[in-house]
Formats: sequence, C-alpha cells, structure tokens
Amino acid sequence: MALAVIMTLFNLVFRLFDDKSSQFTINMVFPIMLLISIGLLLTSGYSGVVANVFSINAFSTFLFAIFTAGFFIVNLIAFSYSDNYSDFAIVANFALLGMYLVSAATSTITIFIGLELSTIPMVFSILLSRRSIEAAAKLFIMAAIAISVLSFAIVLLYGDSGSFALSSYSGAAVAAFAGILFISALGFEASIFPFNVLIPDIYSGSPAYITGMLGGMNKKVGLIALMQIFILVFISDKQLFMLIAILSVLTMTYGNIVALVQKNTKRMLAYSSISQAGYILIGIAASTQQGVEASLYQIFAHMFIFIGLMGIVAMLEKNNKLHIDEMIGLNGENRYAAFAMALFMLSLIGLPFTTGFIGKFLLFFSAINANLLWLAIIGIINSIISIFYYIRAIMAMYTEKSGGRPMYMSKPLALAIFLCVAITLVFGIYPQPIISLAGNAASFLHP
Repeated sequence: MALAVIMTLFNLVFRLFDDKSSQFTINMVFPIMLLISIGLLLTSGYSGVVANVFSINAFSTFLFAIFTAGFFIVNLIAFSYSDNYSDFAIVANFALLGMYLVSAATSTITIFIGLELSTIPMVFSILLSRRSIEAAAKLFIMAAIAISVLSFAIVLLYGDSGSFALSSYSGAAVAAFAGILFISALGFEASIFPFNVLIPDIYSGSPAYITGMLGGMNKKVGLIALMQIFILVFISDKQLFMLIAILSVLTMTYGNIVALVQKNTKRMLAYSSISQAGYILIGIAASTQQGVEASLYQIFAHMFIFIGLMGIVAMLEKNNKLHIDEMIGLNGENRYAAFAMALFMLSLIGLPFTTGFIGKFLLFFSAINANLLWLAIIGIINSIISIFYYIRAIMAMYTEKSGGRPMYMSKPLALAIFLCVAITLVFGIYPQPIISLAGNAASFLHP
C-alpha cells in the first residue's frame, strides 16, 4: 500500500513538470516492485490489520496482485494510445488505491471510501480525454446513485448492529432491507442487471484504454465488495442469496441476448462484459467457499481477457475500425492482433485450456454442489448463446479481403497483448497456482 501511495506522489510531481516518460517509467517499475512485495506476502502467509482500517490477508493480497498486474498492462495500452497519458496516469493511480482499499476492507466505511476513490477518478479520466462528456456524465450519474443507496444501506445496517464492521447481522427485517439496498448500490458498481442500463454507452463513449480499466478492473471492485458484504454479513440469509442467483440469470441472459444484435465492436464487448458479471454472480449465489473461489478465479480470468480485448480495440479505433464488419480481413492486416482477439473471444466462450474455460467450469461445478443445478444449466445455455456473436466476429477477422493495408501495433501494446495472451493460456493449461491462491483467499471469507 505504501509503495502505491509513493507511486501516486511521484506521478503528481512528474505531472507538474509535464514529464510523460518519467511517469510511464514510474508506472512500470513500481507495479513490478509491488508485485514482488505482494508475492512475498503471499508466500509468507502474513496476516494482520493495519490501523484498524484495512486487513492484509490471503484475500486482500490475492486481489492486490491481480489489480496491480491489470494496472501495469492498462498503462502499457494508455501510453500508446492516450493523448493525455500524464493526466490518465494520475487518476489511474488514485483508482488503484481505491481498489486496494475495497480489497482489504474491514468495514462498510472502508468499502464506501474505496468505491468512491476507484470510480470518481475514472469520471475525470473520460473528461480529460476530451472524448465524450456524455459518457463521463453517465458514469457520474451511476456513481452518484450507487453511493447514495450505499450510504442508506450502511446507515440501516449500523442502526441494527451498532457497528460498521463486516460481521454477521442480527436477522432483523431492517438489516435484510439493507441487504437489498446493498445489492442495488453495488449493482450499479458491478454492472448487474437491471442497474447496468448506461454501461454500454459509457464503454462505447470512452477511449478503449479507459474502457479496459473500467470493465476489466473497476467493475470487478463492485463484485468484490458484494462478495465481502454478503459472505461476511448476510451469509445466513438464504433469501438474499436466492435474489443474487436470480439476478445472475437475468444479467448473463440480458448481456448475451443483446450482444447478439450489436454491430459496434465495443458495444458488443460491453454487453459481453455484463454477461460475465452474471457468471461471476453464480459463485457468490452459491455462498460456499468453493463458490467464492470460483468467482475469484473468474474475476482474474475476465480481467486480463477484457483488458487484452480493449488493447486491440484501441488499435482498431486508431485506424477508424469501429464496427464488426470493419474487422473483415484483420488477419491479413495484423495476424498477431487477429490471433489474440480470437483467443480472447474463444476463452470467453469457454474454450478448453484457457482461463475462461476453467473459470466457467469452477462456477458451474460450485453451483451444482450448492444444489443450484438449475443455475448451472442456465449458465451453460448462456455460454452456448454467446458462441454466435463471438464466432461472427472471429469469422470476420479471418475472412480474406483484397486491398487491405498492414496495421501496425506499438511495442508497448504488443507487450500488453502478449502478457494477456500468456496469462490466458498459461493459467488455462496450468490453473492450479491461481486456483490455490483463490482457494486461500476464499478460506479467509469462509474460515
């Protein structure tokens, strides 16, 4: 955490001198240092509470690691395709601090502060990009509604328990109502149906590198907060978990069906990311250690798949290729981009030996073991539905086109895509290290 704060301060100093290269160097070196430090924490098994504000444990350190890695890759993409990298680097650093706070939260107040710190900077990042005031306004509206409802939920829970701590509630009706409000508030943060209505507009109206951070990292924070609150506070309320299961069905079905008719590449991927939130909810709805483990693995898997996809979309946008039909012949223009994009989409479908397959297998298996066979079956049906729009895009990329010109990829972007491809394949073929880390993290919530 201290290294992340120092990294943010360095970015602020170098921004004053308008030193973009130094900021980029800082944002490459410090995440590597952070990952080494986090690796030492994971191997040592260290656990402790810092200043009664946040907790260092297997759960938080696992999330620290994946958010730091995601931040590193997003910076590679932003440095290549952002017109205002200096400003983006600062807001991205503040957002990362917010993600750390939520990951290590010991109370609803810490979650409240962390969610705001991870979301509001992204509003400014869209505004600073001068890309779309509309997208920034819509993200701000969603954040404002979410935080208002979340505040009410926290107050109700405090009124029942007399504490902001993440601990089991008494079972009173007012606290159960607070649980519904938590679902509503975090539904906005995590793109859960029906609270995701503005998400496709926000994603399509933002530069691709910002969309990558929003869909790959920020929206995962909402799911993590939902996971913490419901496993630690509402674990005994089976009706609330049934509500989450129903929202899981609605979210993945809505996302997949609407994605079928999309012609804009980024909007299709936006609806796809909504459906992925529905899959992740399966593990939370199971309310078991196995379910939490599966959700954490899928959060890890989708983070790097989505960031990788947005990296390629950033390159396509720069070449004015915004629609699926405009991807025709991509294999002839850049074989590396076509291969990576096809791999990411196949992983989202659930191609064996990719992280997407492992994640869905774990999620469906956890639902079956939690006596939610119907939820697993609906998840499988939704995976079949998703085949149609992913294959349509893949077929376009591998359709030959005459007169196509080579499309060049910057070296930082090429490295970012390589890292996402490597993660998708390596931990799809050999998932045990991540499953083990996710299992240890889940055991913290399910002692």
